[in-house]
Amino acid sequence: MALKEFVGQLPDLEIERAIRHTMDLYAHSMDYGEEAVWRDCFTDDALFLVNDAQKDYEEIYRVQGSERLAAYIAAYPRPPAVHAKHVCSQVLIRVDGGTARAESFWVAVNSTGGPQGGAPNIMAFGRYRDTLVACPDGRWRFSERICETESANWPEPGTYTDRENFAGAS
Repeated sequence: MALKEFVGQLPDLEIERAIRHTMDLYAHSMDYGEEAVWRDCFTDDALFLVNDAQKDYEEIYRVQGSERLAAYIAAYPRPPAVHAKHVCSQVLIRVDGGTARAESFWVAVNSTGGPQGGAPNIMAFGRYRDTLVACPDGRWRFSERICETESANWPEPGTYTDRENFAGAS
């Protein structure tokens, strides 16, 4: 979606807040290992895609469907092994009936010392490109979340964020 598509009338405040709530639940649940909450941010057939914008959008992770999403988040590092934060800002939302498109900036930070603490480290930053749908229970869920990684300190193979550690990822 082109940025100009977000110019114009603002979405209904209640709908926008519900969408932002899903985005916030995603980050909080990912960072603290609340697997069921994270998984419930997505539709059953949702696509979660992480790519590398510096390498012509090469896929890093492609996770689709309920079972693979559950396997992905089950393998995701969490406290006490790793303390990390996914921070989302500058959210733009455009709603069309029961579907919404959103774009936002994100930055992921962690502690360099693992469970012992240590200095903060910017792991990566980029842009989310999301499609969300209104669900019968009143929640808005991601039907597609594309995480465009624009810059990252990619880990060495065998470290906790090595893609081989994520059973749900392809």
